[in-house]
Amino acid sequence: MNLNTTSQLLMRSEDALTGKILFANPEDTYPLDLSRKADVSAWCQSKTLYDALARVGFSDEKRFFSAQWSPDNGADFDHIVVYQPKAKELLDYLLASVLPLLKIGGRIWLVGDNKSGVKSSMKRLESGLDDVGKQDGAKHCLLYTGYKRRDAKPFVFDDWLVTWKQDVAGQSLTLCSLPGVFGHGKLDKGTELFLNQLDQHRFMSDVANSRLLDFGCGDGILSLWLHNKTGANITALDDSALALKATERTFAANQVSDRVTLIASNGLTDVKGRFNYIVTNPPFHKGINTDYSIAESFFMNVKQHLTLNGELFVVANDFLRYPPILDAALGSHTRLFRDKGYAIYHGRQPKKR
Repeated sequence: MNLNTTSQLLMRSEDALTGKILFANPEDTYPLDLSRKADVSAWCQSKTLYDALARVGFSDEKRFFSAQWSPDNGADFDHIVVYQPKAKELLDYLLASVLPLLKIGGRIWLVGDNKSGVKSSMKRLESGLDDVGKQDGAKHCLLYTGYKRRDAKPFVFDDWLVTWKQDVAGQSLTLCSLPGVFGHGKLDKGTELFLNQLDQHRFMSDVANSRLLDFGCGDGILSLWLHNKTGANITALDDSALALKATERTFAANQVSDRVTLIASNGLTDVKGRFNYIVTNPPFHKGINTDYSIAESFFMNVKQHLTLNGELFVVANDFLRYPPILDAALGSHTRLFRDKGYAIYHGRQPKKR
């Protein structure tokens, strides 16, 4: 994996990055490079990055995939590197998580692409750090640092959990979300349209015994709605540890924890078996950039995970070029709905002749 411009900027200050270092939400495999000269741990919220670090040989004992950092994994860091996430509330969450792990006198490094909103993030550092300022800038990126001179507020995970009631498509649901999760704290319009279409679908008569997969589960709204609609157990998949934790909490809040299986996976890599129904609102961003690769890879591999006559439902922004990819993957597709900037597609695994 090539290093992003953000990591290339960090490398210019590498001589100062010594001792015990934590990377919070890394974007590439730069933690491996730095681990050759320092004691480096990597806390990944992305299964893709967690797997990428494994492939290049980063230590299993220093590599973690989780929604919440456990102090048992390490504390008293000299430096903590945070990559500016797309969601500002996720940056607040990360900073609150890691500040208690930093030594007094230790340093937070915040790096991000100019388009990510990093320019306005310096004030977020100032609430818990001193001597905050710009360390470097190049390659359309900025690097800020700040020092911990005072005790940090203890991190309480549940303070960051948002829980609310949502009525949608004939159901009343309790939903839970965390910073950085798609549609955080609210009902996405595309999801609402999608569920209203699914509510009109005639599922097979023995659907309670069917296998259903929610690809890119987010806060678990599709998974929970489908379980309530069909009675079936649901497999919920996401690349994000925060999304999987949100889905877990959503099912727990509705007293149906035993009806969901959570899978952390980069695309369909870690999925086994075939499903009667697969539903998805596939991600089309990588960081701040539009990226079709996740959805394209999913569509081209989904056939291997649908039963004969198995059905795929997709909601997407209608400008995305999904129809020809669906046709290439399944032979044909139907557009069920198009309105308000969204389209809902249906495909079916062809029966063998």
